[in-house]
Amino acid sequence: NEPTYVIRRQKLTAGLLRIAEEAGAEVVCGERLVDIDVNKRVATFTSPKTGKETKRSYDLLVGTDGVKSVTRTLLEAKGLIGTVRKEDDDMEYQVAILPSWRMTLSPAAVIGAPDVSIHTYADRKSNSSALVFPLDDGNSLVCVICPGGRLGSMKNDNDQYGPSLQALFPNWSHASWQSLATQLAAKDNVPTTGGTCIWTSALGAPEAGVVLVGDSGHAMFPSLGQGCNAALESVAVLTDAVEAVCGTGTMIPSAGAGVREVDIWSKTTGERARLVAEEYQGLRHEDALAVVDLTFGGIGSRRTRGAPNGKFLYMTQVTLMMLLN
Repeated sequence: NEPTYVIRRQKLTAGLLRIAEEAGAEVVCGERLVDIDVNKRVATFTSPKTGKETKRSYDLLVGTDGVKSVTRTLLEAKGLIGTVRKEDDDMEYQVAILPSWRMTLSPAAVIGAPDVSIHTYADRKSNSSALVFPLDDGNSLVCVICPGGRLGSMKNDNDQYGPSLQALFPNWSHASWQSLATQLAAKDNVPTTGGTCIWTSALGAPEAGVVLVGDSGHAMFPSLGQGCNAALESVAVLTDAVEAVCGTGTMIPSAGAGVREVDIWSKTTGERARLVAEEYQGLRHEDALAVVDLTFGGIGSRRTRGAPNGKFLYMTQVTLMMLLN
C-alpha cells in the first residue's frame, strides 16, 4: 500500500546539482578526463575547445561517467581492474514528438482517460513495444522499441510503416500514424541500441583511491527500469562506507574492510580513501552485479524473444528461474 513516485530525470539532476552547490561543491564544466596518475593521485583533464590541460589532485576519485566511462577504461588499461564484460542489447529504439496524447488517440479511446498519463503499447507478433510520455509543453514523447534491424528495415521501405504502426498503436488515429511515420523515416532520426550491460571485476581500485558508481561500474538494460535506482543506491552505500571508516556512529555490518581503525584520523587522507574504497567494494559489488544479471538474463530480458522459437525459449527461461528460486 505504499505510494509510487515518478521523478523526471531532468528535475532530479537539477535538484542534485543545486544541493551540491549549496554544500560548497565547485562545478567545472567543459573538461574531459584523459589520464589518472594513480601513484601521485592526480587526474588530468583537457578542454575539447581550447586544448588546455589541467591537473587536479584527489583523495577519492568517484567515477560517475556512465556506460562509456573513461574512468573505468583507464583503470582497465592500467591493469587495476580485470577485463570488463560488455553485452549490448539487441533491441533498438527511435523517438518522436507528437501532439498531446488526446489528439493521437481515436475519439473512443479518450473517453474516461485521466488528464495526465503514461501510455504503453506492445505488439507480440513483432516483439515491438512503445512508451508515450507527457511533456511539460503539452506534447507527447513517443519511444518506439523494436528488435535490432527492424527500424532500419522500415526506413529503407516506407511501406512497412503503415501495417507496423497500426499493429503497435491500434487505438491511434490515421493522422497520428502518418505523423509518427514521417518522423521515424527522417534521415537524422537514427535507431539507437537499447542499452549495454557491464560486469566489472571490481567497483574501482582502492589502492588508487578510485571508485565506480552507477553505469560506470554496473550498467544494465533499461527494461526493468533499475539503472537510476541502482546508481542512487550505490551513492547511498558509498556514504555508508565513508561513515563506516571515518564516522563516529556505530559500525555498519560489512563484507569489506570490516573494522574501522581507532586511530583513523592519524592516517593520511590517501589511506582513509583506500579504506573507504575497500569498504564500498565489499558492501556493493555483489549486489550491483546481481541487478545486472537480473536485467540481462531475467524477466526483463528481451534478447531471446525475437529469435526463432524465441517465445518458447523465453518462457522456458522464466519457468526455470522460478523453479530454481
